Amino acid sequence: MTVSGTLYTPEGYHRSWRAQIAAKFGGCTLKIVNFIPGVTDNDKKFLDRFPPATVPVFEADDGTCLFDVNAIAYYLGTDQLRGGKNTHCVTQWVNYADNSILPSVATWVYPCLGITQFNKQNTEKAKTCLASVLKFLNEQLSKITFLVGDRLSQADITVFTALHPLFTHVYEENDRKSYPHVIRWYTTIANQPEVLNVVGPCTFCVKAAQFDAKKYAELHKKTHETNKPKVATKEKPKSETPVKKEKPKDDDNYDDLSKPSENLLASLPPGKFNMDAFKRVFSNMDKEEAVSYFWDNFDPEAYSIWSCSYLFSDSLTLLFMTSNLVGDFSNEQ
Repeated sequence: MTVSGTLYTPEGYHRSWRAQIAAKFGGCTLKIVNFIPGVTDNDKKFLDRFPPATVPVFEADDGTCLFDVNAIAYYLGTDQLRGGKNTHCVTQWVNYADNSILPSVATWVYPCLGITQFNKQNTEKAKTCLASVLKFLNEQLSKITFLVGDRLSQADITVFTALHPLFTHVYEENDRKSYPHVIRWYTTIANQPEVLNVVGPCTFCVKAAQFDAKKYAELHKKTHETNKPKVATKEKPKSETPVKKEKPKDDDNYDDLSKPSENLLASLPPGKFNMDAFKRVFSNMDKEEAVSYFWDNFDPEAYSIWSCSYLFSDSLTLLFMTSNLVGDFSNEQ
């Protein structure tokens, strides 16, 4: 039975291509509706059928609603595209494209198109990851024509659409020379009539696109202004004569509250005993040496010694041990 329905997607969105190409192979009648973020997914009827901020989504004429692009491609495609007895292998490559290829491609390419902000560290990491991915793909495709079986499948379509932004916008000829088997396979997929009908002629990058801060600012200015909440203007209240606060009559020290308090220990003579030095000696030497150091350096003119006993001397033993280890000093000795 031929499937027909509506695909909601932004125009030219490369992730939607895998579903559109599958529909071409499956002979499905597909109506494309432009998805406008913040507009399409704000409609109540739309949200009754699909989760917010999800794209692409598909609604079949029989009422079937799908909001995952891989599920949509599986639904619209043929048994050959699904892999037949090798469906598990097709699923493996589809997941590999989504998890290992597409994130790095987006990190590198999207800033160059003004879609996202540029981050040098993340971009360099993405380049390294993609080099590993292409090396692996090149080794695999040196022995086979298609990724699964002897004929084109959804695995080829999905990996192709994931690599398309890379080869179109940032991967120059010198970069591509290291992966001849990948380029041969990529060109084969790109020249399939069903792929050409959706994606158009294949063009390789000549000079890598670069991030343009001005372009990024211009593209996001309109979005920012559209999403900026409107602040309701309030009339300014009429000016009133300020009422002077009276001082509390029962507080004789009211005037002194704003004054900085004096240090109660300021009248004591400056001490010569170095506490930090003693803590280092106490922590790193034997107790006898530490006690000897203490009496040799103690300043009785500025300090006094107090002996205290705790009300519950056996409690919190582990807490004191932890505090001693962290602070390098004995709290209970």
